[in-house]
Amino acid sequence: MITGKDMYDVLAAMVPLYVAMILAYGSVRWWGIFTPDQCSGINRFVAVFAVPLLSFHFISSNDPYAMNYHFLAADSLQKVVILAALFLWQARI
Repeated sequence: MITGKDMYDVLAAMVPLYVAMILAYGSVRWWGIFTPDQCSGINRFVAVFAVPLLSFHFISSNDPYAMNYHFLAADSLQKVVILAALFLWQARI
């Protein structure tokens, strides 16, 4: 049964992300704080520096012996299925 605390935990994790996305959208679309060139620079910074650094930090601080192997197998399987579907879709077009 889903309790109120469970709902609060989910909302506490999701609301800051959505607020940040709405503020980012508004800063470009409505308020004109950033230009498209600046957005391109921010996107490049995130893609080249921030995401690889965050991935390295997450992977290096993870304990592989404490991981749920059923979850990893399911995650890997769904990625292989999606990759195969994309290859089939690309070959059809």
